[in-house]
Amino acid sequence: MKLPILDGVLSRTPSRPLYHYTGQAGFIGIIDQSEIWATHTQYLNDRREYLHAIDLVQNRIRAWSASANEEDRELLSEMESALAGIESVNVCVCSFSEERDSLSQWRAYGSATSGFAIGFPGEFLATVAAKEQWYLAPCIYDAASQQEVVDALVQEVLDQNRERKMSAPTDDDDLPAGGNLIAYLHRYAPLLKDYSFRDEKEWRLISRPLSCRSKAFDFRLGNSMLTPYYKFPLVDREGHFRIQEIIVGPTPHPRQAEMSARSFLVRCFQREVLVESSKVPYRSW
Repeated sequence: MKLPILDGVLSRTPSRPLYHYTGQAGFIGIIDQSEIWATHTQYLNDRREYLHAIDLVQNRIRAWSASANEEDRELLSEMESALAGIESVNVCVCSFSEERDSLSQWRAYGSATSGFAIGFPGEFLATVAAKEQWYLAPCIYDAASQQEVVDALVQEVLDQNRERKMSAPTDDDDLPAGGNLIAYLHRYAPLLKDYSFRDEKEWRLISRPLSCRSKAFDFRLGNSMLTPYYKFPLVDREGHFRIQEIIVGPTPHPRQAEMSARSFLVRCFQREVLVESSKVPYRSW
């Protein structure tokens, strides 16, 4: 039974629409294929954001080890050693924002003259996440809140490892040294982001560990290497794909961009979806 704070982090349902910012190719692919690409955590644009969570866990383990008894020090040492293998696990994430028309998001995810924010009903995303046994949760930016999560995570795994050590081994006890630390960390690490990104109000879809042999696990061309990703199906249990609205990003041709977006939505049987142009006074042309 996980500590309440850990369950609480992963059990929230968004009360408002969430927006995925993308370019033209992403816009067409998401709506035409009813799927979204989730990128491997080790191949995100800012790899340092994932290492931030690992550093927090490592620092907490070392701090506790300094005052722990001999048995706990041994368990904590095994947990720290397990961190070295974290990059070998395939976990993918996809990002959304509570902000429907954000300058920073247009700059980061749109092209210089075109972009779209696809608005999904929050309850729909929660439903498809549960259907695929993924997690949907808001990012945590506050340093104190991050530390609370890390403390609870380390405490949870340490307690489990104590119990395992005291119990007789069984055929089902095939956990690696360090116990569930890596499995748990993959769920929470993508949510711990630097405070400077707080205005993004980001939520993330987070996978369980994935097999690279899965049909939905694929690779795309990157700037300097192949980038692994997962084709996440955006359909509920009844096979429905739902979007609420489209915000057309800053562009030198807003009227034509709106018109072509509406025509594309009609072609994809999404005639009722609202389409609006961004109100952000941003120009890069």
